Amino acid sequence: MNLNRPAKAWPTSARFLLRSLNLRAAAFLLALLAVTVGATVTATVLNLKAGLNEKMSRALRAYGPNLLLVPAAAPGAAQPGAGLDESILARAREIAGGEATIAPLLLATGAIGDQPATIVGADFAALRRLYPGWKVVGGGSDATMPPSSDAVVGASLAARASLKPGDMAAIRAAAGEQTVRVAAIVETGEAEDEQIFVPLAVAQKIAGQEGRFSLAELSIPGGTRKVEAAAARLGAMLPAGIEARPLRAIAKTEGAILARLDRMMVLLTVVVLVLSGLCLVTTLMSMVVERTPEVGLARAIGAGDGEIYKMFLGEVGLLGLFGALLGSGLGALLVRVVSRSLFGEPIEPSLSVVPQVFAASLLICLVAVVVPLRRAVSIQPAAALRGD
Repeated sequence: MNLNRPAKAWPTSARFLLRSLNLRAAAFLLALLAVTVGATVTATVLNLKAGLNEKMSRALRAYGPNLLLVPAAAPGAAQPGAGLDESILARAREIAGGEATIAPLLLATGAIGDQPATIVGADFAALRRLYPGWKVVGGGSDATMPPSSDAVVGASLAARASLKPGDMAAIRAAAGEQTVRVAAIVETGEAEDEQIFVPLAVAQKIAGQEGRFSLAELSIPGGTRKVEAAAARLGAMLPAGIEARPLRAIAKTEGAILARLDRMMVLLTVVVLVLSGLCLVTTLMSMVVERTPEVGLARAIGAGDGEIYKMFLGEVGLLGLFGALLGSGLGALLVRVVSRSLFGEPIEPSLSVVPQVFAASLLICLVAVVVPLRRAVSIQPAAALRGD
């Protein structure tokens, strides 16, 4: 056998690896386990990170909107209360991005029956996406107010006006009156309990504000930086007189949680990889000691340092590949379990993390083999064959 032929390096390493499995199965399995554990944790964390922003942003939307579009209070601009033109909504949706949720609101003072009330013109389905914690009774699970004459009434206002789902009620504002059907009752524990929500067109008609709205609430996923970036784009690209105002407390909370989870996952990965590397170093060192006569014999028949390097690096490389392959599969299963327990639905594993898992596994193997490899190349043939 010619040890100097590069084409023979990998087949030779494969034979040595199989021989190690036959003769030193326990040590080999321990080394493979160490690499697999590190690869599994790496694959799980990378898959979690890939889907974490979307899932966390969806989970954190119970906080409500993190950005407002309001009339700007500046010389020459629309004054607060003057409202915004409804024609900007399509442009705002385009600028904010497809993942953003936007809900235009028109606020008007009025009454329902003989009870004073704040009338809110809105797309109630969009509000439900912004405030998933609201408790809605009647009107189906989403209470989307499909007919143009339906309304959703706050719990406190409904109690004062003796209204329940299915009742008809007259609502009045500055420019007119309209009869609506109560589609649902909403309870939030906040100011919404004293409001009545009607379709935006209805509120515009009875308030005399056709084509106008008071403000828009937006939810931008991704934390503080993305919210502030979206606010900057909206402020620069929408017409003058419109202010994009981030609600920094909410955006900062979301961003802080995402940042902490990122740091925690990175720390967990580093700790597991270090422990896996230490276990692998110990195992490889014991395997080198066991194979001292074998290495001595190879040196005695003419093998130099290069052949010893190829032999051990080939074995460790194959070990890293097998461990990465097993870890990628186990990580894909584990990320589903972890994400389902955290978010109630699984994160789908991504093929884009597989090269990173293989790179991490090979790196930890190469780092771990440095000390055992130095021990292997220091073996002297005569001493090894004598058993010294």
